[in-house]
Amino acid sequence: MRRNRIGSWAVACVMALAIAIACYAGVLDGIHGKIKVIPDKVTADRGEKGFDDTLSFAGGKFTSAFFLANGFNPASYSGEKEENEAEFEVEQTSVTNGVINWLGEVRGKKLGGRMTWTKKDGRILTYNFEGAKDEAITTPPRSP
Repeated sequence: MRRNRIGSWAVACVMALAIAIACYAGVLDGIHGKIKVIPDKVTADRGEKGFDDTLSFAGGKFTSAFFLANGFNPASYSGEKEENEAEFEVEQTSVTNGVINWLGEVRGKKLGGRMTWTKKDGRILTYNFEGAKDEAITTPPRSP
């Protein structure tokens, strides 16, 4: 009888943990915005330029429009959200272009953070990014 109680408790804990992890992963879904990606001094000294990008969170996945066009598929992200701020972390991989690590935050309407791109040849490029969330698109009320 005691084993049944312990087994039931263990199953309940595992299920609660799985639900918490699933909720944690998609906590920023619906957020998207435009950013400017700016190379740090070392990266700029290597001749790398900044660029504009659009970031989005949907279905538990993070997408960078710029890097999607360069072989980096949407990737699962982890995030934490409070009332007026959120943080996220994501790793995107490309068979041909390496690995990108994003570490960012959303504060009010602002997006910002740091992105490190380890290219396939081993070069490491570091960028800062900043921008703003797009305004939410709302459906107008139906007329009677």
